[in-house]
Amino acid sequence: MKILFALALLFATLQPLAGLAAPMSAPLTLPASGQPVSASGHMQMLRDTSGQLDPQAALAASGWQPLPGAVSAGYTQDAIWLSLEVTRAAQSADEWVLRFSNAGLDDVRLYRQDRAGHWLLQQAGANVIRNAWPIDARQVVFPVQLQPDQPQRWLIRLTSKKAMSTELTLLPSASFDASSRREYLYYGLQFGSYLLLILFHIFFWRMTREAHSGWYLLYVTTSAITEALTIAIPQQIFTMPNQLSDPMLGISMAMSLAAGARFSTLQLELPAVYPRFSRAVVGITAATTLCGALLVLHGDYAAGVLMVQMTALPLIALLTCLASWLALRGHRPARAFLFIFGIFYAGVIISFLRNMALVPPNFWSNHAATLGAFVHMMLMSLRLNRRYAELRRAKDRAQAEAVHAVRALNERLEEQVAQRTLALQQEIGRRAVLEGELRAALEVETRTREEQQDFVAMVSHEFHTPLAIINTTAQQIARNTEAPREKTLQRCQNLRAASSRMAALVDEYLSADRMETSAATLCQQPCDLRALLQAVLAEWPDGRIDANVQALPDSIMADASLLRVALRNLLSNADRYAPQAQAIRVQAVTLDDGRVQIIVSNAGEPVPADEIPRLFQKYFRGRIAQHKPGAGLGLYLVQRIAKLHGGQVTLDSAGNNGTISFALRLPA
Repeated sequence: MKILFALALLFATLQPLAGLAAPMSAPLTLPASGQPVSASGHMQMLRDTSGQLDPQAALAASGWQPLPGAVSAGYTQDAIWLSLEVTRAAQSADEWVLRFSNAGLDDVRLYRQDRAGHWLLQQAGANVIRNAWPIDARQVVFPVQLQPDQPQRWLIRLTSKKAMSTELTLLPSASFDASSRREYLYYGLQFGSYLLLILFHIFFWRMTREAHSGWYLLYVTTSAITEALTIAIPQQIFTMPNQLSDPMLGISMAMSLAAGARFSTLQLELPAVYPRFSRAVVGITAATTLCGALLVLHGDYAAGVLMVQMTALPLIALLTCLASWLALRGHRPARAFLFIFGIFYAGVIISFLRNMALVPPNFWSNHAATLGAFVHMMLMSLRLNRRYAELRRAKDRAQAEAVHAVRALNERLEEQVAQRTLALQQEIGRRAVLEGELRAALEVETRTREEQQDFVAMVSHEFHTPLAIINTTAQQIARNTEAPREKTLQRCQNLRAASSRMAALVDEYLSADRMETSAATLCQQPCDLRALLQAVLAEWPDGRIDANVQALPDSIMADASLLRVALRNLLSNADRYAPQAQAIRVQAVTLDDGRVQIIVSNAGEPVPADEIPRLFQKYFRGRIAQHKPGAGLGLYLVQRIAKLHGGQVTLDSAGNNGTISFALRLPA
């Protein structure tokens, strides 16, 4: 009620001022400084109720009244005539423009007399095709040129079905260009912000499907469309005719009422506080929106827009009073509503009063709704984001509390159950231990069986070749007892070689078995490593091994028989893969730390990288060794013997440089 009373008081105060008679308007002089000048206070106004007067008849009419400020005639069907006398100072700019602040005027005509007394016409406005405008701008702008110190009488005729409210400004062309650039930059930033806001809330609403976000998206979209059409930016960019832009503007204004009312009730949480009142507000505004839109589509733009505005103003007052009442009662959403919507409502009220000719047009009254809406939208967006964050936090807290309650209940239940099932758990644990032991035993047995199977298969394969040689050679000797002595000796040599091969295999397998119990059978005693190494090297044909034995200790503590097996296996492994034309290189040295190092190197194909980690595994044979004799125990035995003596064997070179090298290191 207080707001309604204030509006009535403001109306009563301003209305008499609109009819005060002012003294005859003084001529407008364009200054030499080149600063923009307003025509307010220099004009006279005539209402042409018939709309049929021409310039000469209008000039001769008797109804001219001084206009103390800008044009503010409200919604009217009359043609408004303005009379303005203009003089240009001698030092002022030659080219000026006359700009009308209201971009929605339907028909604007500027009449100027030439020296012969003929009226020259310039015409623009929403009803005029954009290509026919004197200057391509969002609002009506007329270029004018005046002779210095020669007064001119201008007549201006205005008609519009929208609010007849505008301010006339004269400014130099250069100043107009700079002002236009700043203006478009401002509007670009404003509507760019609107676009980002709309896109953000489109994605936000698609993710959350939250009612507040959806209605706010509709509210922002309709408001942005209304503002853009009001300042005629789409009309200029898309050369939009008035027959399309006016219905779009009227419908968007009507939809803004319904969307804004629904969104306002949600922000005040009226559906929960006053559900019937909330439904009534939404229903009334929806009906008003429909009726206003139909009137606009029917062609009665002023009636439709006035219906929407006359519904919006009481609704603003009503919601403001209700929000104040709820805020006094401690309703938190009402406080935010009063602050955020109060800025917007103030701009709407000022714009409405300007349209009704109760407030003079100026920069603030012309842009009050735009500025208020922009600030309102930004604050409202922050409010929605904060509200959503609070809802998420509340949801997280509720979930955490529920989880905590469930956890506490589970703990109590587990505590009760634990007392009754302790014996069962112990039994289960005991059986689990037994099961683990059984599983481990089964794994050992399985692994042992697999190793035995591999061993048997390998022994069968390796023994098959020398046995076949012995059998074949024996048959040849038996069938041909009269054979020459040389052939018989050769066959005997084959028998000895085959038997030696079998003996070596048996020695290798027995050494492998001994390694399984080596801790009990290792017999360490002083050993002459140089003599042992020379004895092993002497077993190979001359030239097959190139030895380089440097200073070695007189003796080391070792099991000589096991070391002999290790050295033989290293040399046999090198002999198996080295080309016959290239010697095997053996180097024996004493390292700085006192350890003995024996390096066995041979030329051959590089060891594949994926086989290097498995070289010392039992029974492992690489792809290169598949077609060569061997049991896959040689390197395994070398490693076992080295570890028993506290040493190690490593692959120093895998053959990428053409040489494969194994190094056996033993403590002195």
